[in-house]
Amino acid sequence: MNPYVPKPGIVEGIRWETERIRTFVIRFSGWTIDFKPGQFTQVLVPGVGEAPFCIASRPSVKDRVKITVQKRGNVTQALHNLKNGDAVGLRGPLGTGFPIEEFKGRELVIVGTGIGIAALRSLIYLAVEQPNYFSHVTVVYGTRYPQDLIYAYEYDEWRTAVDLIITLSRAPPEWRGHRGRVTEHLKKMSFSQDTVAAVCGSGVVMRSVSKLLIEKGVKPENIYVSLERHMKCGIGKCARCMISPGLYVCKNGPVFNLKQISLEYIARW
Repeated sequence: MNPYVPKPGIVEGIRWETERIRTFVIRFSGWTIDFKPGQFTQVLVPGVGEAPFCIASRPSVKDRVKITVQKRGNVTQALHNLKNGDAVGLRGPLGTGFPIEEFKGRELVIVGTGIGIAALRSLIYLAVEQPNYFSHVTVVYGTRYPQDLIYAYEYDEWRTAVDLIITLSRAPPEWRGHRGRVTEHLKKMSFSQDTVAAVCGSGVVMRSVSKLLIEKGVKPENIYVSLERHMKCGIGKCARCMISPGLYVCKNGPVFNLKQISLEYIARW
């Protein structure tokens, strides 16, 4: 099948997460999907263009996909203007996701900030749906303010399978949950050399989290970051997302471990 040709999909549901972030449920028309957590899809808005979005769905669901979209440019604005029943096109799944086979039976720590938690949501779903897949799962999710939190309606379900820490770096006085940056909570935890980590957020956050995990004994090859910006074609042809040392984010990633890319590079991402 031609990788440039999108397949048909229909918007089936729209949830407002925050003022500028919405989650879309897109039902496939006559096809199914089989993806790994961490992979992405190219979404086409007819007459506007296409853009890449991480798949934020349950891996067990094959006939539809969820994407979480922050309004930033022409395509994301067009997506925010869609309504239920509108048609879109999709290409994917694309890219290299988390090596979940290597994660099986091991301790997993998931660290996300802001909308970065979207790239990690399918991993959390895997832990919820298969509670014995990992030996133990901790999720640390941070934003600045309460109104920046997304997926709040799922936290109770997540807590059935993972230790969940929701923290705010600029918490108001009435906030009764955790306070501080995600790194402040990671400093209090203990990890083994066999621990695996999945991290997504801004470049600065991913660098600081990864550096701390290494200091606490997690091996660089066991720390995985998700880089999701600057992709265009989605299949390694246009070279827009090429990074040092000659890797394509869309093809070799968007998930990389710290043996593949350096901490210094992550901070510039």
